[in-house]
Amino acid sequence: MVDRCAICDCNTVYIQKDFNRTLGVSIFVAGALLFLLCAWKNRLVEGTLVWAAFVLADGLLFKFLPDVTICYKCYAQYRQVTPNPDNQPFELGLAEKFDPLDKRVNAENPAAEWKGR
Repeated sequence: MVDRCAICDCNTVYIQKDFNRTLGVSIFVAGALLFLLCAWKNRLVEGTLVWAAFVLADGLLFKFLPDVTICYKCYAQYRQVTPNPDNQPFELGLAEKFDPLDKRVNAENPAAEWKGR
């Protein structure tokens, strides 16, 4: 069970589905193009069925893909570990706290203190 990063000792981690984003966007674009092709040929029923098939495939992938735990600070990924119920999905406000404004010089984010986090 992961409650803190083993690499940078950060105690703030998040969970997400272990899925390749490029593949996900490619699947979405393929579905959109197939739908537009059906719409262009005035086959809206078939186009709707194409969208339904892609939505079903997406739902099945979401249901059956495992979760991965990721560190906000160093982006270390932890796979095949016991899920920690305290870990939450990605939150942009927390990510801003650990993401420096100038990554070349590893500057701290001054807005993190101002936001009260």
